[in-house]
Amino acid sequence: MSPLSGMSVRAKATWAAAGTVAFAIALCMSALVLALQHNLRASAEADAEQAAVSIENQLTRSEKTANGVVVAAPEGVTVKDSSGRVVDSIPTTPGIRRNDGDASSRTAIGEAPYSVDVTPLTTALDNVSRLLLRQVVPAAAGLVLFVAALTWLLVGRALRPVAAIREEFTEITERDLHRRVPVPQARDEIFRLARTMNATLDRLYRALNRHRQFVADASHELRSPIAAVRTQLELALARPSRTDWPTVVYKALQDTERLQAVASDLLLLARLDAREAPPRSPVDLMALVAEEARRHPGTVVVCADQPEGKARPAAVVQGSRVQLSRLLTNLSDNARRHTRTTVVIAVAARDDIVELSVDDDGPGIPASDRERVFERFTRLDDARARQDGGTGLGLAIAKDIAHAHGGTLTLHTSPLGGVRALLRLPRREST
Repeated sequence: MSPLSGMSVRAKATWAAAGTVAFAIALCMSALVLALQHNLRASAEADAEQAAVSIENQLTRSEKTANGVVVAAPEGVTVKDSSGRVVDSIPTTPGIRRNDGDASSRTAIGEAPYSVDVTPLTTALDNVSRLLLRQVVPAAAGLVLFVAALTWLLVGRALRPVAAIREEFTEITERDLHRRVPVPQARDEIFRLARTMNATLDRLYRALNRHRQFVADASHELRSPIAAVRTQLELALARPSRTDWPTVVYKALQDTERLQAVASDLLLLARLDAREAPPRSPVDLMALVAEEARRHPGTVVVCADQPEGKARPAAVVQGSRVQLSRLLTNLSDNARRHTRTTVVIAVAARDDIVELSVDDDGPGIPASDRERVFERFTRLDDARARQDGGTGLGLAIAKDIAHAHGGTLTLHTSPLGGVRALLRLPRREST
């Protein structure tokens, strides 16, 4: 694991800022020292070479004396004879010459060569090194500490809203999902984080309320047939000799079938709520409509939309045949429960969309209730729906299946006077 993995964001930001500044200062100081050393060393060598030339000129111009040539030279000058011995004076012999090459100058007096070595002075270089150690390094260390302290304060101030958000979010439970985290005024990343968390809490709150309502409605729907069965059996057992047992069993069987239908619908809704992707295969909606018409002859009429002079486009979509068949059955059953005479089902393929409409000539649904009927366990005519065997989940299941297949399901006024349920699904391209 990284040594920084256990640190807070504030500490990591401080270490990163201080380390970056320290690295930059060290890099700049290294480059500065190298440049100064190069320049000072080159200057010292040039001065030494000039000193060697000056000594050579003095040797050339000096007069001959009995004691030899007297040369005025700075410190750091060494004169050696041909045998390599250091001498303090030069013999008087004419014919001095200079041999260039470096900071040392070799001279020859007659046949006795002498070499003049001038040592470059490093005083300036030593002064620069001491200056860096005594002044620049402490100043750089102080700058790094200042940057670290400033970063610690600024990051702490910037993360203060995060601490408030975390504290508030920690106290939120499933019983108070109405609470929201504080949103800072600055429109930065923390502002967007708080907005996203509040939006997530809104969705959780709506989902929890929907779940609670669903559980309550499901309990109510399951309790009613169970209570009816129990009442019938208790009455039959109280008067066994005067009970029409076939009738009691028949009514109990009807309530049991209703229980089975509600349980099946609840299971399907749970799968749809889990956003499980339906199996993908080509499904011909016209074939599904034909099967529905055969199951209910005389009640369901099929109307195919076909352009004049052209072949009817294939009304094929991609999805689950079982779920789409359930969708069509729910729409057809809902229309047959409310129609007066017949139900008309039409299929039309238009460009990249397949439309399926189910029309009835019943009383219709007010525009204000057309969205509410898609809610679970919603009945506009509760008594008739219960008598006809509806569970109040048919349209809700149909709309969820349509959404799972990337389509829409809406209600409109039918040309027949009742309700038109319009399904629109993406058309599968023919291969």
